[in-house]
Order: sequence, then C-alpha cells, then structure tokens
Amino acid sequence: WLHSPERRPNRRRQMTSLFATAYGIYKDMYKNLSDIKFGEMFSGGLSASVQQFKTTGKGMADAISNLGAAATSAQVPLEEQLTILGMLQATMEGSEAGTKYQAFITSAANAGKELGLQFLDANNQLKSLPEILDQLRAKYGATLDAVEKQQLTKAFGTDESVDLIDLLYPKLDQLKGNIQSIQTAMKGGTDQTLKMAQAMNQDPGAKW
Repeated sequence: WLHSPERRPNRRRQMTSLFATAYGIYKDMYKNLSDIKFGEMFSGGLSASVQQFKTTGKGMADAISNLGAAATSAQVPLEEQLTILGMLQATMEGSEAGTKYQAFITSAANAGKELGLQFLDANNQLKSLPEILDQLRAKYGATLDAVEKQQLTKAFGTDESVDLIDLLYPKLDQLKGNIQSIQTAMKGGTDQTLKMAQAMNQDPGAKW
C-alpha cells in the first residue's frame, strides 16, 4: 500500500493539505522560525508521532483538522498536542481523537472550577494535560470509579472530555515521556523523517 503508484498522488495531496492546515494553526506559535524551519520542525514531530503511536499521516491529519486551533489558542505546545492526538489513536480514529481533545480543551477551565481545582496558570492559560491529570489523581487516586467518572462528566459537561481523561489517566508517566520524545524529534527537524523514508526504501519494490 505504501508504495502503490496509484495512491502516491493522493498521499501527496493529503500531506500538502496537512502542512497547509498545520501552518495556519501553529505558525503564529513559532513566529521566531522561518517557514522552512517551521516545516522541518513540524515534519520531525509528525514523523515521530506516526512512528511512535503506530498511526498514519492521514490519521494525524484528520485529528489535527478536527482539533483545529482550540489547543493552540489555549497555548498548548505542539509536542503536547501531537502526543495526545497520537496516544488517543491507539483506540480510536484520528477524527474522533481530534473531536475528544477539542471538547476537553473548551471545557477544562470551567470544569476545574466545578471540581475545586485550578486548571489555569497565573496567566489564565490552561495548564498542561499532565499537570491537570496530576491534580485529578491527587483528588481521586490512581484509578477512577463509576461515581467519580459521573462527577467528571458533570463538571466537564461532555462525555468526550471524560473519554479522553479515562484513556490517558492511567498512562500519565507514558504521556510525560512521549511529550519529551516528540519535543526531541521536533528539535531534530527532518532527521526523523529522513530515517523513516530511508527505512521504507529498503525493500526491493520501493527501490525499483
């Protein structure tokens, strides 16, 4: 499938569309980078996400499109966004991952108030998801029971938000480590992308 000639134009269109969408959503967050450097950084993060979370370029594209600018407007770093979208795709499609993450972002600040927790920092920006999960763990413990999930649903107002929490709640350490890994890949620019391309081109079909 990866090397099917009839699919190549479609994949190119998908990736072109994804980079255009990503530029519109994320570039203002990285104003200090030239367009080329931004493209290299995003390429590194995207490639690492696809490899690390066993997803696809299309899956990440769908996730990013459905999430839109919600997380970026909340000043969530790109490495955190890519990690969350990637980890959610272990159990759902990319489009669904983007929808659930968007629901969480838009309801988190008010949910913190409802729960008696502080999900905003000193600048009234949303804290990172690991920090929010740390607070929830301090309140509820290492696991969530049915009653606690009902409380979260009432506070967040959406099942989608609680689905995200439920999936990532027991994976807090993994979430933190993955964010660091994606950040490292982003700093490496196109290094990760080139490694993946070279690996794909090792089979005889690709070489021909």
